[in-house]
Amino acid sequence: MSKSLCVAFLTGLLVLSITSRPAPAKAATVKIIISGPNLPAPIEVTDEQILALSNVWAGQFLDGSRSSPDRPSQRIPFELAFYVKFQDSNPRLMYVAYYYPDRSSQRGYIYLPGRDEPWYYLNVGTILRSGQDGRWNYASPAWESLIKPVITHVTVEKPGVRHQVFP
Repeated sequence: MSKSLCVAFLTGLLVLSITSRPAPAKAATVKIIISGPNLPAPIEVTDEQILALSNVWAGQFLDGSRSSPDRPSQRIPFELAFYVKFQDSNPRLMYVAYYYPDRSSQRGYIYLPGRDEPWYYLNVGTILRSGQDGRWNYASPAWESLIKPVITHVTVEKPGVRHQVFP
């Protein structure tokens, strides 16, 4: 190996070691904050069953078995803010999506922000979902069966839901 090639290689390694930052480990989602229309206050969801299907890296809240739907007729979404806790840190906002429950059918929609939209760079800094970012997606049936009642029905005080929703 020539001396100039060796110097270039070592310089490249030095630059990479200085400028790169370690990627966070894929930790669990520990809460979701839901805000949106007709809510008296944001809903903080910490229910373990919902959170198990809400891991931002696993994406089980999305139904990947169906193609992307057209834009739903309901135009006012619920914003979902997904928080993740890494080892000894406080929960950190890692992902934001928009949920549109469809009252006329069983299928709700999730919109993932696209390029030049708020939250896009936060989301793709966490995970890039090619073909889903900037598009409408169906909510997975299992996830929706748990989250929809939290948002759309009068709820009774229960563990995992801090604020109550009144339609």
